[in-house]
Order: sequence, then structure tokens, then C-alpha cells
Amino acid sequence: MQTTINRSALGALALVGALGLGACKDMLDVKFPGQIPTEQIGDPSLAPVLVRSAIADFECAYSNYAGGSSVHSDEYETANSNIPLANWGERSISPDENDYAIGTCEGNFGMNLTLHTARFQAEDAFKKLNAWTDAQVTGRQSLMAQAKIYAGYSLLMMGEGFCAVALDGGAAQPPATALTLAETRFTEGLALAQTANNTDMLNLGRVGLARAKLDLKKWAEAATAASQVTAGYNKNADRGQESTRRHNKLWRLAEQTGAYTIAPAYRAMNDPRVVVADAGRGAFNAEVRLWVTRKYTSLVSPIRIASAVEANLIRAEALIQQDQLAAGMALLNARRSALSLPDLVATTKDQAIAHVLAERQKELAFEGGHRLNDLLRYNLSWKVGTNQFTNRPYGTTKCWPNPTREVNGV
Repeated sequence: MQTTINRSALGALALVGALGLGACKDMLDVKFPGQIPTEQIGDPSLAPVLVRSAIADFECAYSNYAGGSSVHSDEYETANSNIPLANWGERSISPDENDYAIGTCEGNFGMNLTLHTARFQAEDAFKKLNAWTDAQVTGRQSLMAQAKIYAGYSLLMMGEGFCAVALDGGAAQPPATALTLAETRFTEGLALAQTANNTDMLNLGRVGLARAKLDLKKWAEAATAASQVTAGYNKNADRGQESTRRHNKLWRLAEQTGAYTIAPAYRAMNDPRVVVADAGRGAFNAEVRLWVTRKYTSLVSPIRIASAVEANLIRAEALIQQDQLAAGMALLNARRSALSLPDLVATTKDQAIAHVLAERQKELAFEGGHRLNDLLRYNLSWKVGTNQFTNRPYGTTKCWPNPTREVNGV
């Protein structure tokens, strides 16, 4: 599928984007330019545009990944019987599912093509920047750091959620291959961010690096990276209403379309971090009551990519995995105290890890594929039996399958 992916990525650059770039007098003034004409790709003066375009591609893929992972895991339930929308919430995505394999940001939750495109665009931007000089490109080190770190996040998503990952026309590899590549990209990006004194990228890269190392069970290194994240740090994927690719996909398909409803377990959590509400109307299926999250309130609601809160949870888990229960639980309880919640108690490692996962479930609900990753990492219970709204049995999909199109090379 590599040829298809590269054509999509390069084709996107060949057109003037939906953000009205062609009407702008100065392309560099646009906050998130979408695409630029092909003949200008080699112009060093447009390096910032190339990087911002790569970031926009990642944010598009991230919106799809966050939404698709939320409805596939136990956070949402399908509230409609229409295919392919229902497949996402019924654990029925198969290797032959085109909506998953080649779906774009303009559709539902297509994530295979969108993540591969984002990764390709970021790495291609880095190659161009690496061939240019500081004299040609102002802030080149900072731009290179951004390209590396956002490429790392695309690889991280693949490694956490995909059953196998095939890159650049190669054979399918285990998820750990993508995670290891993500670890490398973050490490390289952090070195560049340090040189550029880009504190935003330093924090974003540290959270990503800590997350990758946690996935790879490098507990001590994960704890160290997480401990370096600045208190209060928060990084969002920007969303907008000017085009469908910029929409907050989860809000549109859950609240606006009514295709999905918050799972009953999340409605009963009674926790200030899980703000959900009865929307007061039927869902896609009018007989199903629509429950929604107030984390997102419109098409333009940003989606959190990384935060000090996430880093704190990574650090707590990594410490507990190293049998430092008291230190890990202290981190959890410091956060709970700030929210006026009672302390948690654990006397065994298993109890402490269960607390970490429950805290992650609340803190990081409906964002970033965190719940999907935890279900896979710890082999937690998946939704099984029959969907109460469609009366269809749940499928068997857990990790996202390697698309048939990848296997067949089409």
C-alpha cells in the first residue's frame, strides 16, 4: 500500500488547501496551512508551511484515531445499525474494511491511511529541512524538532493500536517495531528541541518518549522522561469548522450525528474528570437515549495530545512496575487531593496498577486512544455479548488489523 500512501501525501501537497491558502497574500501568516503547490515544495522559504502542513495532517489523523479508538473500546456504544458506522462501535472492523483502511479525514474514522500520510509528511519535511541550511531557513532546528516529534506520534499511535505495521512498502512488522521507531524519533526530536530551546516541543517530546518507553516496558526510562515534563503542560490538536477534515470527529459523529452514545459505565462514574450528560434526545436510532461528553462541546473543540497529567500517570505506573508502590501511589493521590477526591490505598502491586488504570480511564477519557492502549496492554475485559442497541453480537477485533490492501499491495 506504500504507493497509495505516498500518492495521497504528495497529491495533498499539489493542491491549494481548503483553508483558502491561495487567497492569502502571505502563506506564512496562515496558522495551519493545508497544502502548497508542488512546484514550491523545494523552496526553503516555505519550510514553516511544510512543517505546519505535516502537523495539520497529524491532527487530522489524530482526530480520527481518538474518535475511532473511543467507540471501539469501552468508552462508547454504537447507537445505530448503519454500516460502516456501527462496525466501529461493535468491534467489527476487519482487514477488508475500506472505511478503516483508506478512509480519509473527510469521512468517518479512517486511520490507517491518515496515520501513514501524517508520518510520511513529517519525515519528508524533515528530509527537506535536513538538506537546507540555517542560513536558508530561519528557526530550522526548531522546525526539524517538530517534524521528528510529530512523526514520532504517528508511529506511536500505530504501535499502540495496530496489530502490525508495514512502512515504506516493507513487510508487516510487530507493533513494537513502530514503538521503537517512535522512541528514536522522540529522542532525535528532543535533541533538536534542546538546541532550539523550544520548550513546547521539549515537553511534547518528553510525554511521547515516556509513553513509548512505557509501552516498551522500559519502566525506569519512562519514569525519568515523564518526570521532566513541566507542571501544568498541556498540548492540544487544534480543530476547526472551515472544512470536514478540521472537525472534532468524535463530537460530530457522537453528538451531532448521534451515531454513538456514552457507555453506561462512564455515565455512573460520578467523577469530576468524566463529565457526561444526557443530551435530552434520541440518538441516531431514536429509541436510544443519547449521552454525550462535555469534554467536547462543538466541532472546534480541541483534542488533547499530551499533558503533564498524562506524564504523571505514566510516572506513577512506571514506579509501581519497579515495586515503588508508595511513590507511585503518592503521585496518584496528590492529583486526587487537588480534585478534592479521597486517597486511594493499595497494599499489592496488582492493586496499585489497577488504581493507575482506573485513574487513566477517568483522566484521559475520550481522547488519544489511551483506553484502547490500556485494554491491549493489560488484556482487560472487552465489551462482549450483544450490543443492547442494535441487538447484534460484538465482533472479535481488538488491535486494528493489518489491512488486506497492505497485504496485497494495492
